[in-house]
Amino acid sequence: MGLSHRWGTEERTILKDCLIAQNAGAKVYLYTYKDSVLDERAKTHQIDCLYHQGKFVTKVFKWHKLRKLRNLLTELQVNVVHCYDIKILWPLCLYMRAMPLVPLVFTLSNDLKMYYRNFWYRPLISRVDQVLLPMSEMVENVWGHMGIPPRKIDFIGLGLKSLKREAAAERPPFRFTKKRWYIGTNLNGIETNTHFLDTVFHSFRVMIEKGLDDKNYTFALCNERNWSECVLTNELRRQVKDWGLEEHVAFVDQRDVARHQLDIDLWLGLTRREELEDYAVQALLAGKPICVPRTAFSMEVFRSFGVIGETYMSGDSREVREKCETILRNYDTYEKSLHKSFQALKETYGHEVYEDSLLKIYEKLLNRRRRLWRVRQKRKIGSYNPLK
Repeated sequence: MGLSHRWGTEERTILKDCLIAQNAGAKVYLYTYKDSVLDERAKTHQIDCLYHQGKFVTKVFKWHKLRKLRNLLTELQVNVVHCYDIKILWPLCLYMRAMPLVPLVFTLSNDLKMYYRNFWYRPLISRVDQVLLPMSEMVENVWGHMGIPPRKIDFIGLGLKSLKREAAAERPPFRFTKKRWYIGTNLNGIETNTHFLDTVFHSFRVMIEKGLDDKNYTFALCNERNWSECVLTNELRRQVKDWGLEEHVAFVDQRDVARHQLDIDLWLGLTRREELEDYAVQALLAGKPICVPRTAFSMEVFRSFGVIGETYMSGDSREVREKCETILRNYDTYEKSLHKSFQALKETYGHEVYEDSLLKIYEKLLNRRRRLWRVRQKRKIGSYNPLK
């Protein structure tokens, strides 16, 4: 269930889970919006996409309009349903009460803000078989806001691959010199304005004026789409010129973000809807320190794994500059700490552990549902007395 027009950590997780199931031999259907980024990416991997028409109805008195979805799940003989949005979860819980053999899995990407513990949610919540979390710190939030017991909650990580440069001759996609620091970040290609970069550009201009260790800076701006296809390209180039940064901003065209991170010294995470973007953790697995917005998740990662980056208050250009300079000025310290924490990071957020855990969870839930169904059928037969 991937109903989203966005492209971020949640959508990348949906695609990743589809590919893991597909590679394991499952027939995967992705229920999404036609022409969304998720739809485009899924098609490149030959994943069958089913399209929702119109908006997804979330108000209780309009749930009857989603009966087509229930019929679709029945017609396709679906064995497992995996949902990623709390608003979509509730009507699924209602309709899947008539599908006792099909497990319902829910992946939650961010802390819940609303509470779902009123009595009318209880029969719906009971239909959720398992909740999967990217961060272990989210367990308390799920219990407090949904009342789901810990036995139904699994910390599964982010499923990120740690890449290494394939060849020494492989060069960065921008002009490279040892006389510069390289700070990388990314755009997803579907942003509608450039205001979110104002803080970064302001910080960067001051950093360029000051310099650090007789080095200048290059801001490597990676786009997950071709710059020629991005509606913001002309506006962004004009803004770079207005800030006087033409010689210091490299527009990296449609490059895999994980590989882009191998070419930079520092990864700068931008303010996103996620409390900690998966690309920030991906940079850590590439051995690069990070500077990310200050959230409960980012603070917890640094508490758990040591001096591997810094946090800043969203919108504070002065703190962005100071924290980036702190990392680069003490770069050896951060590199050593990352090297020491690499194995723990890989075991917590790596792809191998994630893939193995996800497939085992699917299998466990299928077996549990079948076992419970057989027990209920035996009870029905045992309670039937034709002489009464």
